[in-house]
Amino acid sequence: MAIRTTIQPFVFWRNAIFAILCAVFGLWGWYDYSIKIPNLEADCVAFDQAKDTMKKLEMQSNATELKNTQTEEFAAAKKTIDEITARNSGAPTKPSQYDRTMQMWLYIIGCGVLGTPFFIWPIIQAMKKKYVLQDDGTLHCPQGIFTVDQIAEIEMNRWCAKEGDRRSTWTATVVTTDGKRIVLDDHDYKNMHLVIGGIAHRMMPDQWTADAKRVGEKTEAEVAAANAAA
Repeated sequence: MAIRTTIQPFVFWRNAIFAILCAVFGLWGWYDYSIKIPNLEADCVAFDQAKDTMKKLEMQSNATELKNTQTEEFAAAKKTIDEITARNSGAPTKPSQYDRTMQMWLYIIGCGVLGTPFFIWPIIQAMKKKYVLQDDGTLHCPQGIFTVDQIAEIEMNRWCAKEGDRRSTWTATVVTTDGKRIVLDDHDYKNMHLVIGGIAHRMMPDQWTADAKRVGEKTEAEVAAANAAA
């Protein structure tokens, strides 16, 4: 049966989670930049104006009785202060002059515009690339289709350096008869070690097994059993 690769689950979820976080931070920055900070600035202006109005009218009331219109103006100013204080859980604090700049460049652009696609793109690329090793040894990959006769060798010098190494850090390179070099990376693609093992076992059966282990290398279960027995 043909061996087909798919995107590694941890690669998909790692990038998806970071993309979601970047999108959330981007939306948060947009909300602060477009709504929260302008509203707070408006509240600060209205609060200060209402305070000035009340102070002026209070001073005037000490000298003479306020007119009806002035009394209404005082009540309106006090109502404005009460509403703003309730809305901001106290007197509003004027935003820093750098707050909107930070929201724009760090969150909207940095996280939303740049960060989100930065993490989505590897998922798209990994899902677009397909690697298939047919039963007859034909390799289907983004670089083309290569039959057994067209595969000159497979370089395994960066694969399986030590027993117990993490397989996700290993790569092997297929070299075709026309000089193309095809890097097979087990980090991003599930079942890639079986593609590598299938080619390596066919070309070097005395050195490599079909699941890309060195001939004579103990399996993880055997290593664990040996450690337990020790």
